[in-house]
Amino acid sequence: MAKRIPILMVLSLILLASEVTTAQHVYTASGRLIRTQEALTPKSKSLTYYTHSDFNVVADAYGGSLGNSVSHSLVRNSMHLDYSFTNNFLVALNALIYQDIHHRDKASNFFENITLAAKVGGFSFANDMFYVGGMLTFMIPIAGEQYFNAWGVPYSAGGTETGINVLLSYYADNLFPKESFNANLNLGFYNYFDDGKNISNNNTPLRNVGNSSSFNYSFGLKYPTTTVDLMLEFWGWAWITAPPLQAYSRENMSFITFGARVKPVDYISVLLGYDYQLSGKNDETVYNNLFAITPRPGGGKATNYTEWRFIFGIQVNILPMTFGSTTADPRSVDFSAESQGADVIIRKLEDIGEDKEVTSRKIQEIQRRRQDIDKNLQQLRQILKISEPAPASSAVPLPAPSPAPTQVAPTAPAPAPEPSKEEPKKEEEAPKKKPVRKRK
Repeated sequence: MAKRIPILMVLSLILLASEVTTAQHVYTASGRLIRTQEALTPKSKSLTYYTHSDFNVVADAYGGSLGNSVSHSLVRNSMHLDYSFTNNFLVALNALIYQDIHHRDKASNFFENITLAAKVGGFSFANDMFYVGGMLTFMIPIAGEQYFNAWGVPYSAGGTETGINVLLSYYADNLFPKESFNANLNLGFYNYFDDGKNISNNNTPLRNVGNSSSFNYSFGLKYPTTTVDLMLEFWGWAWITAPPLQAYSRENMSFITFGARVKPVDYISVLLGYDYQLSGKNDETVYNNLFAITPRPGGGKATNYTEWRFIFGIQVNILPMTFGSTTADPRSVDFSAESQGADVIIRKLEDIGEDKEVTSRKIQEIQRRRQDIDKNLQQLRQILKISEPAPASSAVPLPAPSPAPTQVAPTAPAPAPEPSKEEPKKEEEAPKKKPVRKRK
């Protein structure tokens, strides 16, 4: 544990210095792809840290003071920490650490908001091929003197935003779901509680009337291997009650995300990804200089949102401690008939480090499969034994013509005549006794 604290500090400092912008809130440190949550939660007493970053840049956005062209970038970074109290319940703490949209002379914000998330999952059905779960989120603004209505980021007016999501996951391997191909679907409702909030970007107030709400969705595919997880996601949102006309990011948008999670060691993984906007590029914001609500710098090069983003993140699995340990890969377990039996498979499963309850269920399933294999092997052996006499009878005449028995035959009759000579001697003795009996 002490060895990991310096690693976390270094990673945090590096990422705070990077230029990033987020597209959609990340609600947990573990149990997810990039934007999409999995319905299968980590095992009990798991503590995970994650820092998320992504950025967007528009080249030659506007002219500088020296006559040169200046690029416009969006900068944002968030950190996440979650803990699994049980196999089915997880709590996460998410903080927006740094945000700077480089708009005029606005200062950047530190610790703009905190999002609390409670996630339940790991409830399986259909022979453990499908899992269901749910997640509840609360975003609480904590920074003062800030401008929530900003371009290039999801809409926010500074309210205590609340979301609820339904999670569904399919895993191709019911024995080792985390190591198998999986498909995940998230459907959610989000309420911004922005009634009466000021969305102006200067000292002239512009207050919203009514609460805005949206329907959020995401669908993600993940193909895990021992060293890298490949991910493909489609996600976005559709407004149920749209924000005011002067709000940024008020369009219905959808995105596609390509990602890869590289796992150089057992407790650290590096996330690389790329977002691309598919729909919602038509600007629907009504700009008004009276409230300092203006288009993003860049003219025709800039869109109302961010057309693309490059993603970078680092995840550290703090608990359970796996530093320096050598855990077996579940996919290396031998299920073939040539294995040494169920006890060998059980020992291999114990080395994996899975949760006791989950492991016991998997062991029982493997024992059942192994028993079926043993029964089939016994039937095969019986079939082979029954078929053995047929080839044996055909081989009987081969030893008969061997020369060994033919040589023994002539020698055998030599001692035979000797007992024949002795027999008559016994007969001669018998008649001598008969006359003696007659004299008495």
